[in-house]
Amino acid sequence: MSGVAGRAFTKMSGGGNDFIVFDDRDGWFPRDEAGPLVARLCRRGLGVGADAVVLLAQDPRADFRMVYYNADGGEAPMCGNAALCLARFARIVGAVNGTEMEFRTGSGPFRARVEDPRGPEVTLWLVPPRELTLDYPELATPPYRRVGFLDTSTPHVVALLVSPAVVEALDLAVEGPRFRRHPNWEPVGTNVNFVAAADRSTLRMRTFEKGVEDETLSCGTGATASAILACLWGLADPPVTVLTSGGIPLVVDFTPPADAGSLPSDPTLTGEARVVYRGTIEEI
Repeated sequence: MSGVAGRAFTKMSGGGNDFIVFDDRDGWFPRDEAGPLVARLCRRGLGVGADAVVLLAQDPRADFRMVYYNADGGEAPMCGNAALCLARFARIVGAVNGTEMEFRTGSGPFRARVEDPRGPEVTLWLVPPRELTLDYPELATPPYRRVGFLDTSTPHVVALLVSPAVVEALDLAVEGPRFRRHPNWEPVGTNVNFVAAADRSTLRMRTFEKGVEDETLSCGTGATASAILACLWGLADPPVTVLTSGGIPLVVDFTPPADAGSLPSDPTLTGEARVVYRGTIEEI
């Protein structure tokens, strides 16, 4: 495959989201053919298989830039779990020497901390959440208790169910597309998180991601949106542990709002960025 044959990649997993990560600091990645190339790389069974391709790129105003392509080949501004992975990858390849770093994304600048690149734990400081809608009463019909929306650098619907058992039993192949393509969020669409509170510090979450158009095992910005809305709904207190289908918890912390009309501040996401394997592209 022109432009990518013979190139090394690192397969990483952030909380269950899996990524093909390339070091693109010298600008070799063929951006002009990125769409079909990424779709082939991410196709499971015929390609490497992943939720997305992530590039570590140069940026004159930060330690590096994160470039993110969904599995369908479309470029997206940001992904929380991918950012966790890229922060650790940057330490591993020597793009950053210190424990803290600043990098730029399509959603603006972010900071991350990697205490030891030999271990998977990474903390990410997120941008302030925005575009809150606390309730869509017309969508909160059984089995849903409440439905809200929050942009945590990517758009997220959070649909609240009565218990973790109901979340487990939900048919996301039906419910995911129904919310994802609802007229409320056209033409861009939205990610959808189905959640329930296990207790005041723990949520169970399943996610249907746009761009992947399927359930994924985890979502960092979705976990953040879910934790914040659970707090605003009076169901949880930070820090909130979000249990995803990948089985690796994500911890969301933030400063609760001072009053009912404001949003939490200083959100952080802490999770594991695992190096699964390294390889070389040959035939895709």
